[in-house]
Amino acid sequence: MTVTPGGRGLTRRGALGLLGSGALLPLAGCGGAPGAASEGVSAGTVEFTYLGDINQREKFEALFAEFNAEHPQIDLQASAKSGTWAQFAYAVATQIAGGRPPDIVQIATEGQQLFASKGVLEPLDRFMDEDRDLVEEYYADIHDNLRIWTQRYGSLDEHTYYVPGGYNPIVQFCNAELLERAGVDLPDEGWRWDDLMEAGRKVKAQGAYLMTVQNGYWHDVLPWLTNNGTSSLNEDWTEAIINSPEAIEAAEMARALVAAGYAPEPGGSYDAPTLMQRGELAAFHDGAFGIVNADRIGMTDRIKVVFFPNNGVHGSPVGWDAWDITRASQHQDEAWTFISYLMSREAGEFFAETGGTIVPARRSVAASEAFLGGAPEGSIRLVEALEVEYATPVPSPERGPEIQSIVEEGWLQIIAGYADARTQLTRTYDKIGPLL
Repeated sequence: MTVTPGGRGLTRRGALGLLGSGALLPLAGCGGAPGAASEGVSAGTVEFTYLGDINQREKFEALFAEFNAEHPQIDLQASAKSGTWAQFAYAVATQIAGGRPPDIVQIATEGQQLFASKGVLEPLDRFMDEDRDLVEEYYADIHDNLRIWTQRYGSLDEHTYYVPGGYNPIVQFCNAELLERAGVDLPDEGWRWDDLMEAGRKVKAQGAYLMTVQNGYWHDVLPWLTNNGTSSLNEDWTEAIINSPEAIEAAEMARALVAAGYAPEPGGSYDAPTLMQRGELAAFHDGAFGIVNADRIGMTDRIKVVFFPNNGVHGSPVGWDAWDITRASQHQDEAWTFISYLMSREAGEFFAETGGTIVPARRSVAASEAFLGGAPEGSIRLVEALEVEYATPVPSPERGPEIQSIVEEGWLQIIAGYADARTQLTRTYDKIGPLL
């Protein structure tokens, strides 16, 4: 645990607070010289920090080995940190505060604005200008939304601090055999909310749940909101809209599934894919990691992928990775070499073929056999979800981790039946206001 000058341990909230206040800026420079070596990191070493569990680490490590084979002159040291985004931000903030900044931090949507605004990242403009052909070819092959959103939300000035990487929307992975046995029609575009209660009744008669209802921000709350034409914050992330009529309606729909027994009681530690494997669940929702889970439970050929249930407007929250270089890095050119490799079609195909847990940023790779080969039927929905009517970046202002916790806590109160949607979302709105 890092110790502050006053002798007190730096708590998770404290580390996030330091990053949010800009107090880490002097520390990030290790005395003001970007070339100051971090303890334990040798010359020629590029340290890359990313968020990933044990499964994701295996996929990334294969990619790192491929890079090292092509660039043996660069000693790439990758370190994975597990947990939630808030925990990851805490860990990285603590590392920077301790004067040991990594060279590259793979930052998800939830932290891009926070990190870019605090002076800890190097503008990438000069690297991109020097490697213009690759950059232009890469951007021509990714969805415009990724480029536009990354610049809009990841920079507060004229500079570019991130190159967007792979992304993840939310879609639904459905046990087609169970649904057919229950006599439930599964439209290619996914269920309308009007059909959910009847589908739940038929599936329950088979001794199974229709789908899960939980309170994870990106994974659970935002899909209900975006598929009713709303979100937790407005488009500029300056105002809460979590108590809008559409949000209240979405929360009431989610609660209705739990109250009717068509979804497991929320808050438990059950594993949704395992429930499906046991014949106890008709559908679970996820991003590209759902493809990995389908394979894990041996049901790839029995699963059909559709959009998340909607109320007349298709929508999905979208989160994406972004690559940056820290201002204090002493190996910025080598760090850019690694980022350039990540942008290549070769790297995208390699990661996809190893069973990567994100949708490849490049359209040409995302729609290819490298990504879709061996995936469940309909997995192209993961690609199409970026282009649906209401694809929405995960709202992530500077104090996003705190807002996320507030939304998750409030949503759990509703879906667990402890509070009605209108009252609780008004409370949530009131708590979020001072943080924006």
